[in-house]
Amino acid sequence: MKVVNKYLNVRIYPGKVDKNDNGEKIVTIDEIESNIGIYRFIYNKELEFINHFRQLLIQKGYSDKVMVNDTSCNRVLNMLMQEYPFLKKAESSSRQQSFRDLKIAFKRYKNPNLKSNYPVFKFKKNKNDAFRIMKNGNNLRIQKDKNGFDKILLPKFGLVKFKTSKKYRQILHRASDPNNPTATIKHVTIKKINDKYYAVFNIKIIHIPEKEYGPLMQVGIDIGCSKLAVLSNTQEIANLDLTKETDKIIEYQRKMTQHQPHSIRYNEAKRLYHKWMNKIINKRNDYYDKQTSYIAKNSSFVAVQNENIKAWKSNKYLSHNLQLNAPRIFMDKLEYKCLWNDVCFIKVPMDFPSTQICSKCGEKNPNISGLGNLGIRDWDCLECGKHHDRDVNASKNILQRGLEKIIVGTTVQ
Repeated sequence: MKVVNKYLNVRIYPGKVDKNDNGEKIVTIDEIESNIGIYRFIYNKELEFINHFRQLLIQKGYSDKVMVNDTSCNRVLNMLMQEYPFLKKAESSSRQQSFRDLKIAFKRYKNPNLKSNYPVFKFKKNKNDAFRIMKNGNNLRIQKDKNGFDKILLPKFGLVKFKTSKKYRQILHRASDPNNPTATIKHVTIKKINDKYYAVFNIKIIHIPEKEYGPLMQVGIDIGCSKLAVLSNTQEIANLDLTKETDKIIEYQRKMTQHQPHSIRYNEAKRLYHKWMNKIINKRNDYYDKQTSYIAKNSSFVAVQNENIKAWKSNKYLSHNLQLNAPRIFMDKLEYKCLWNDVCFIKVPMDFPSTQICSKCGEKNPNISGLGNLGIRDWDCLECGKHHDRDVNASKNILQRGLEKIIVGTTVQ
């Protein structure tokens, strides 16, 4: 039993008018779009101020290092609110979250281990528009409207209809009860993805790990491209077949280029394009959730090599398959589920030559290194003569390296 942060993604349906038949205030599409625009506006203005200040420092001969903290960003926000009165229409905590996200972006940029790029401006054409509302007291909760239906109460906006599973609905009711200490809502993120609106709740909840009966396994996992993953016990996790979805996406992308933007036929092609994009995302998330849950429930130790997925995407022969199957999402899901279920999770460094070392004698074979030798799927050890499957051998070496890190008492991220 441990306290974890869970993210519950529910679909919401904002209305076109600000009041329903019972006179209750409801969330409208215009209010959400306005708040998304204000969030983006504040973020860009704060970043513009920081860039201008850095240029002044460079002109005067000083270092361009700028301390981005809550105090300085809050003062800039106060000046913006005096100059632009329409910013007061947004929810107060969402205005503050805009510059806090900017502060996090600068923190990631200054961290040499993350290798993040310098923060850039947000644009209207971004596919994922969002803003965040923090909970203050009991202002963010699930409550019933006058007709007795469950609605989400968003501060300053009102009630909004939502749909989710029975399990998620029960968790939201527990988190909305101020007298229930087992679950608490921390904040909610309102997102617009493919012309659909979602509310992502961050809930602090007591999680009870689920374990299967019987002996637990110790596994090393090799992340690949032709196969999603190969385990050290020779079990393979295949990539999803997304051929039908990708063909439909290409078809409706082509139709969108053949019609005038915002015309009836263009909007219909865009709707179907978004439909098949959502199918890929939902199908992939469901598949990865099932596979990672199985590994986390049946394992006591998991070792994964921290692969450089960005470098793989620069290869034109691998990039399409990597973008479709998104192995980084699989790795992230596996990591947090191991954390929830008290499973020891180790990341082996990416420079470890797991495919070149013989898992039996430890001799290194340099003849299979490099992208040019990816076609070699099995090989014989020059020292002991052992025949190896490339992926299974790599997963065994990853497991052995992970166990060595446990013995030494250090973990490499």
